[in-house]
Amino acid sequence: MSKAFTKEDDDGGFTPPPSSTSVSIPEGAFRITATGARRAAASSDPRVRDALARAEVLPPQRDPEHAALGVSVHVRAGNGRERVYRLVTPEEYALLGEGVTVGSPLGRALLGSAVGDVCEVRDEALEVVALDGESS
Repeated sequence: MSKAFTKEDDDGGFTPPPSSTSVSIPEGAFRITATGARRAAASSDPRVRDALARAEVLPPQRDPEHAALGVSVHVRAGNGRERVYRLVTPEEYALLGEGVTVGSPLGRALLGSAVGDVCEVRDEALEVVALDGESS
């Protein structure tokens, strides 16, 4: 099987809950969504809160017309199954263990999509059925 199709590149599936052992603190400045910043600020891990001080918090996407950082993308697969993916930076994912990074195959396919678009990810067609922005 090609390395391109292994689980480690696909953070769109199972996401383990963040814990003090699974937290990866980004070095230097990084970008984080407004939702991610709220979750980091509420963390009991002081390393996560300290990292937040170096982060550029992106303005919340309120009424998105296209999938972007912070937007939750609702998709329907060919079998009718619906899923929701929130797009995040790789650093936010490393810090909080939540979302789908825009650098993953799934994230790259969804980024920029609009309602009604069909995105191909690993031989699966995903129709974008809704986009949810962030609350403040």
